[in-house]
Amino acid sequence: MRIVLLLLIFIGFTDIDAFAQKRIGGKLLKGYDVIYPFKNGRAKVIRNGKMGFIDMQGEEVIKPMFDQVYPFEKGVARVENMGLLGLINQEGEILLDPIYDYIGTSKEGLVIVTRKGKKGLVKITGTTPDQVEYLVDVRD
Repeated sequence: MRIVLLLLIFIGFTDIDAFAQKRIGGKLLKGYDVIYPFKNGRAKVIRNGKMGFIDMQGEEVIKPMFDQVYPFEKGVARVENMGLLGLINQEGEILLDPIYDYIGTSKEGLVIVTRKGKKGLVKITGTTPDQVEYLVDVRD
């Protein structure tokens, strides 16, 4: 029974290590704690507890710098750092700095945000920083 248990533990550790050091297009990716499966041509990666994304060639598209990255919807994803939320696009450009306590769901391009107990309203018409307009600004 001990041998089976030791074998399972060994296999588990081997798979974790292999998962974090993938070979993509002949290029061995090292330095990531975790590499998630690819989805839409990108894979979420974790390095030193921070999340980012790589492309199919193994190049970093979004540097691992966020505590959490939530799924992309319509080219935009929520990110979290130290418990505060922001928004990025698929190139990693910051649309909303991670300074908000809450970021609501977009309804016709309008997003409710809260910061330090104040509610704001942001209009997002696309996925680039110049397509973000603060209608009720709660940034300090």
